[in-house]
Formats: sequence, structure tokens, C-alpha cells
Amino acid sequence: MVRAGRVRQNGCVVEQPPYVGRAAALERLAAALTETASGRGSTVLVAGEAGIGKTRLAAELTERARRQGCLVLAGRCIDLIGAGVPYLPVAEAFRTLLGSSAFEAGQAVPPGLSRLVADLRDPLGGGNRRQRGDAQARLFADVRAVLDELSVETPVLLVLEDLHWADASTLDLVTYLAHVVAGARVLALATYRTDEARPDQPLQRLTTGLLRTRTASVIDLGPLTEAETEILLDGLSAGPVPADLGSAIFQRSEGNPFFAEELYAAAMRGEPGLPHVLRDVLLHRIARLDPQSRMVLRTAAAAGRDVPYGLLAAVVPLTEPELQDALRAAVDQLLLVPDQDGGTFRFRHALLAEAVYRTLLPGEREAVHVRLATVLEAQPLLAATGLAASELAHHWATAGRPAQALAESVRAARGAEELSGRTEALRHVEMALTLWSAVPDAPEVAGTSLVALLEWAAELAYQTGNTTRAAELIGRAIELSDVDAEPVRVASWYERLGSYLLPSGQRERGLEAFRRAVELVPAEPPTAERVRVLAALGNALLLSARYSESQDVCQQALDLAATIGDRRCALRAADVLAGDLCSLGRLDDGLAMLFAACEPDPARETVRDVVRPYVYLSDALIVAGRLPEAIRVAYEGLMTARRQGVERGAGTVLAQNLAEALLATGDWDRADEVLATALRNGGTFWSHGPHIQRAQLGIWRGEFDTAREHLRAGAQAALEPPSAPAYAQLQAELAIWQGRITAAAEAVDESLRLADSIGTVDSRPRSCALGLRVEADRTRLALAGRDAATVDEARRRARRLLRDARRSVRLAATRSQDLRAWLAVAEAEHASVVGVPKPHLWQVAATAWQELDRPYGVAYCQWQHAVALTVAGSTAADATAAARAAHRIAMRLGAQPVRREVELLAQRARLDLVGVRRGERTSTPNRLGLTAREDEVLQLLGRGYTNRQIAAELTISVKTASVHVSHILRKLGMSRRLEAAAIAHRLTTPTD
Repeated sequence: MVRAGRVRQNGCVVEQPPYVGRAAALERLAAALTETASGRGSTVLVAGEAGIGKTRLAAELTERARRQGCLVLAGRCIDLIGAGVPYLPVAEAFRTLLGSSAFEAGQAVPPGLSRLVADLRDPLGGGNRRQRGDAQARLFADVRAVLDELSVETPVLLVLEDLHWADASTLDLVTYLAHVVAGARVLALATYRTDEARPDQPLQRLTTGLLRTRTASVIDLGPLTEAETEILLDGLSAGPVPADLGSAIFQRSEGNPFFAEELYAAAMRGEPGLPHVLRDVLLHRIARLDPQSRMVLRTAAAAGRDVPYGLLAAVVPLTEPELQDALRAAVDQLLLVPDQDGGTFRFRHALLAEAVYRTLLPGEREAVHVRLATVLEAQPLLAATGLAASELAHHWATAGRPAQALAESVRAARGAEELSGRTEALRHVEMALTLWSAVPDAPEVAGTSLVALLEWAAELAYQTGNTTRAAELIGRAIELSDVDAEPVRVASWYERLGSYLLPSGQRERGLEAFRRAVELVPAEPPTAERVRVLAALGNALLLSARYSESQDVCQQALDLAATIGDRRCALRAADVLAGDLCSLGRLDDGLAMLFAACEPDPARETVRDVVRPYVYLSDALIVAGRLPEAIRVAYEGLMTARRQGVERGAGTVLAQNLAEALLATGDWDRADEVLATALRNGGTFWSHGPHIQRAQLGIWRGEFDTAREHLRAGAQAALEPPSAPAYAQLQAELAIWQGRITAAAEAVDESLRLADSIGTVDSRPRSCALGLRVEADRTRLALAGRDAATVDEARRRARRLLRDARRSVRLAATRSQDLRAWLAVAEAEHASVVGVPKPHLWQVAATAWQELDRPYGVAYCQWQHAVALTVAGSTAADATAAARAAHRIAMRLGAQPVRREVELLAQRARLDLVGVRRGERTSTPNRLGLTAREDEVLQLLGRGYTNRQIAAELTISVKTASVHVSHILRKLGMSRRLEAAAIAHRLTTPTD
């Protein structure tokens, strides 16, 4: 559930952040409201910590109740310094009713309402205990009587918020109402904070009693998931929030919507740390504690995680009874939560620990970290399992002891890397690099050199997806090196530099680095290092679509490896060569090598050697059209990358490949999930790939704004030879659906030019088919406008494109059946351009896609088949069968543009689509920013009308019609009326 909300505040309607993650809770309350209207009232308690969304949920229900004609009474308790005001929320609820417009529709004002409000303001009026009890009983009866009378005409929703601040009298009244509303048309909704409901409070007794007697139900609101938090933040920013920022806010907020909103707002203001409003909210209850309890909390906050009792006992200068009393107070105030099994304490919320930690004064902070580090060194078992070095590094660094922190950071990094915790390992190595200059004898303390530390950090950054940082780190290592003294070692760093630059889009610098690496390693005598730098250069050439050059270089590496008898050093060369063979037409040979490479092999010791074959194999299987196998291989590779801790690295490419295969086979929802995860993970490792696949999904679904955003985010694809033609094809396809004919034709030309530049014909049939579709649209519009010159030019261009498509299929190196299916589409589109309807060509194309299990292609071709049958004057039964087939697939996939076109065709040609009523109009929201009159003019442009014809049709002057056309062209950013007519053809609803 995601939408912007509106609530009434001080008589005004105020925009709210997107409402996320509470669909089940709201539907449960809506069901209770429905029951109430039928005379079965109830009481519902909504519980949750501060900021979790109780008030927003109540506001959403309130708006729904008002729309349904219910009478809404709402009041809230207030956090007062002294004793609470009796019946405050109920008095507020009824008082706002007096003088309101609630009774303007003819409903009678209950005669006792004014007296009841006065009694609620002064409920007891003196007297002895018995008199006060009688007064309370009369008051309760009056409340019930007024509610009963109000609910005769309309159901009543009574909302009482913040019961954690209610006095005992108010809680007694809530208990009474919960017992009596069951037989009335009244729904009582009460909210309270679980972090304020302590066991010794009346509120806890109330909730326990009501639940035990089943006179009330409870909705306990938990935190949002990471995905829901991401949606919330995207709504606040009116666009995707950077993955790293969204993840950091989720971790800190722990899914609390209010906390997340405040953290995001602070981040947008550039404010580091904890926002003041959050700090004040979180520290509110700390002030209730005695000094010893506050000291224990500050120590626990400095410990920074679940804190063992033994660690607190060793660090805090209190006797054991004093420590236990202090912990009991913190637990009773719901600040600390004990884990009985593990003997540890943790803060109720991570931000609470952060707020408490910030109350430590500078000298106080260093001292407590020194005590914690000293105790952990003496008793490492008190540290979290396997994290002694990590915690020591943190405590020593914060205490201002750089030497100890450096040693423990290196040790912690090694321990994390052994557990495949590469992100954690990188954090510790980065810390060590920060500390290095502050330690005079750093190499002896760290047990390693600075350049070795830089090399280590660079590789960790690369494996975790931050190729930009990896290149910076290895660049520093190269700067600090002596190339004359250690040419081979420096060559390995240049090879690493190239590997880091290439996936971040710096192709030329990457190729230069690889060639420099080959220069630095002598050809004689033969060495494993020479094999490795040759394999790296071959890989770069493969990724640059220079397959023949790559093949030669990799063969050199393999021959050299055979000479020295070292198979391990040639693994990369063999994998790259297999990829070359697939691209050069020897598909069976290349696939056989890659399938074998994915088998378990003790020679594949490094993460790269294990994951790499899955990338190449899934790539090759997609190109070969063997999509079910590609899905299996890409998924296995992605899981392997995840286990190895490189999901943000090579896992990004595998996610792209998996999504591409899923999209083609029609599993769009699963593809969307895979891409969402990859985009959320972030990183700079071939990061354009997931954006490109998400753009394709957006085009097919008709989410054109989303597609355009992802094309913009994935613009690096236009600079990568293997992906550049496909990127231009997506631009063309998007422009076609939007009716931007000139832009579509330019994108087609660009895709063909890029294919020429890399010397491949494999992508050309699709480009030609898209170009022919552009010319078909251009021809239809030109014929409507009697523009013979444009028709002739479109047909000449169409002939060239068809020849190109046929030639490309003959010359294609791959054996993919996709190319022949695209050629079939091109043949059918060409028939549309020359004006000779050949429905059977569209059936041939649809069959080709059907045999390949590509449902979107089938839907598109069946739609065009139905169009061709209609134009050719075939029987309605034949056209209806084709239209129904297209419509059925488009409905299943969610392919809205194709679905819309089929439904428009059915309206024009009177075809009976199953599930669509005859005469039903299909409209598209007007997102073009046109006035109603301009929209009428646009529709007439779509029919090929001249300005004079438009003027006659709309009974306006020719000059006025010309002005309208000029305004339309300006608003649409176009220079020719033909382009605007194309948009009308695509986006406006035709008349029957």
C-alpha cells in the first residue's frame, strides 16, 4: 500500500508522507467499521512504539469512515507534568462536535450532549467517595446514552489517542465502553505506546484485562521492512533514494517510519548525526532514571551492541547489587531489553543507544572506551562471538590509541575475510589506512606494508562493488612503488587497475592499464605472471567486443601456461577464450568449455575464478536463445556470488543476465524483484546493466517515465561496445510507443552505426525491425496527410532496412533463433510500409516467437496480425481470434501498451474481445499538459487534418487552429505536426 496521505490538522488538509506497509492493519480496521455499520460494534487497541505509525493509521481510518458517511469523534491525551485531566480525550471528542457541521444534514443534536461535555470538564464536583462513585456511574451512563443516540442515524467512530498518558478515570471509561459498544453501531479505536506501557501502570492492567475478557482486540504495529522503508523514502524524495543512503537510514531507524522520515530530512539538510527532534524524543525517559542507572546506560551505549552482564560488571564501578538495581530501573523504563538465554542486554532501539552515547562528554567517552578495551583484552570471551578484534579496534580508535587500534583493525579484517565478510573486512582495512600515518612504526605494528594494505583494500572494494574506490586505492599503491625495482609486482597492480576501471565505464584507461601490465612482465623466461596479464588483456578485449583480438591474446596465454605446466594461472584465459568462441560463431565449443568451467574444480581457488564462468555462460546462453538454461545458470551463479560475498560485484552482472532471461520468457514479476534487489544493493560494478533491463520492463509495461529514468541512470551502456546497440534500440522502442517518430528513427540509425563500429551484425535484425516499424507509422500518418514525398522516402528507407536485416541474418556468427524471428518481424513490418497487407507474415513472426517461448513477441505480432487481417478485409472471426490471442497474453504479462492497442483496434473494428465489453472506451490519462481544446486539436491531427479542416471541424478560425497547433508542438517539444500526429495516434482515445 503506497500513496500520499492527507489528514486534517487545525482545520486544514495537510499532505502526509506516502502510506506504506499497513495494508493488512487498515483492512482489518475497515472490516471492523463495516461490522459496526451492521450494528456489531467493537473496540480495537492499536499498539506500537513511538513513531511507528499509530496516528497515521487512525487518520487513514478516519478519512475512510468520513467518506462512508460515519460520524467521527476524536480526542487525545496530553503528556502533562502533573496529574492527568480526567476524561480529557473523551471530552475533547464530544466538545468538537458541538457547533460543528455534523448535524447540518438534519440529524438531531442529542439533548444531553451539552450537559455531558460540561460534566466531562468537571466530572466529580466534590463530595465524598460514595458520591464521587455515583457521579462516575452517571457520567458513564450519559456517555453511553449519547453514543447510542448519535449512532441511530449513522455509525460512530470514536478515536482516543495516546492512552499511555491517560489518567485512571479515562482508562476506567475506556474499559466501560469496551464492554458496552458491542451491541451498538460504535467502533472505539484507542492507541497507545508500547514503550510507555510499563507493568506497574494502569494502562497495562487495562489492556491485559480487555484482552483476557475478549472485549477488545489489539493491532500491534511492528517496524517496516527494508523494502517498505525504501518505498517510504522514495515517496518523500519524489524519486529513487540512493541505495547506500536508504540502507543506512533503514539500519538506523530499524523500520520506524517517523525515525526514517526525520533521518532522511536531516540527510537532505546535510546535518550529520542525530537530529535534535529525535534526540529529544529518545532521551525523554532517560531523565527519569537515577545517576547510577544513567551511567550504566552510557556504558552500554559505548559497548555498541548486545552487552553481556559480565562486561558491564567488569567495567562499571558499581557493586553487584547497585548494578542490578540500575539495570532493573532501565528495564522497567523499557530502555534496555534483557536476553535471558544469552545473559545480555540491548537497547530497545538502535537510535536510543546512539542518543545516549552522545550524552557522554569528551573525556568521559575516551575513558569508558579504554575501560571496555582493557576488559576485552583481558577477557576476550566477553566479546560477541568472533568479534573481539573488531570491538577492540573500535574501542582503541575511539579512545585515541592509534597503535592498538591499527593492530586490531588488521586482525579484525583478516578474521572477517575468512568468514566471507568482505564488506566488514574492507571497513577494517580502511580504518587501518586512516590510522597508518598516526603510528610511527606502523609496518611493525600492523605486520604488513602500506602498499600491501592498499592492494588488499582495493581488491575488497572491487569484490564488494565499489570499483571507483578500488581504482583509487590501487592507484596509490602504484604511486608508492618503484617500477624499476619490482616491475612484475607493479604489473600486477596495473592489471588490477584495469580490472577496476573497466566495469566502472573507464574503458580506454582500463585498456591502457592492461597493456602497461603486459609491457612490464618480460616475455622471457615464461612465467605465470605473464599468463595472468595476457588473460586480463584478453578479457578487456572481449568486453570491448574485439573478439578476434581477444582470441589471439588468450591463445598466447594458454600456450604459455602449457609451456610452464601451470593450469591454475590459465583459468581466466580459458574462460575468456570460451566467451570469444561463442561470439565468433563456435557456439558449441565455447558452451562446452563454459559448462565444464562451472563444475567444481579445486584449481579454482579464488572467488573470481569460481564466479566468472557463470557470467560468461549465462551471457552465451542468452545470445543462443537457450533461456531456461540461462535462467538456471544465472541463478546458480548469483547464489554463488552471494555466498562468496560478491553480490554487489559479479553478482550485479548475474542479476542482469537473470532478469534479461526472465523478461524474455514472460516472468516479469520475478525479473522485477531481481532487478530491485540489484539496484538496492548499489555499487559501481557494471552498474548500468540492471538499469537497462528495468528500462526494458518499463517500456513493455507502459511505464514510460520509469523507463526514461532508468535509461538516464544506465547511460553508461551507450559507451560500452557490447551494450551500446541495445541501449539505442531501447531508446528507439520507447520513442516509438510515445509517438516520437523522428527521435525513434535517429535512435535506430544510432544502433546501426554502433553495430558497425564494433563489427557485429548480431544486433542488426532487431534494429532493422524497429526501423521498419518507424517507417510503417510514418507511412500511415503521411498517407492520412496526403504527403506523397514522405511516403516515398519511408518506402525507400524501408527497402534498405529489409535488405540489411536479410544480409545480417546470413552473416550472423551466432546461431541464435532470435535473429530469424526478428527477420520475420522485419518482413511483416515492410509489408505494412509498402501498403500490401500480408497477414500471413505476421502469423509467421508470431509462430517464430512462440517456438522460442517469447510471449511478448507473440502478443505484439498477434496484435499486428489482427490489424493486417482487418485492413485486408478478412473475416471478423480471423481478426477476432488474433486480437484475442494478443489481448490474453498482454493481460497476463501486464503489457499495457499492447493491450491498449488491441482494445482500440477492437473498438474501431467491432471485434469482440473476451473480458472487454463492446463499446467500452479505453482512455489514457492525459499527461501531455494540453488544454481540453488542444487535446481535441491533437486528436484531429492524428487523423491527418490540415489547419483548415481542423478549423471547420471545431468551428474556429484557421488562424486560431494554427495557434493551437503551434502551442501543441511547443508543449510536446516537437517541430513537425507529423510527430504530434503520431502521439495522437498512440495516446488519444478514438471515437467510434
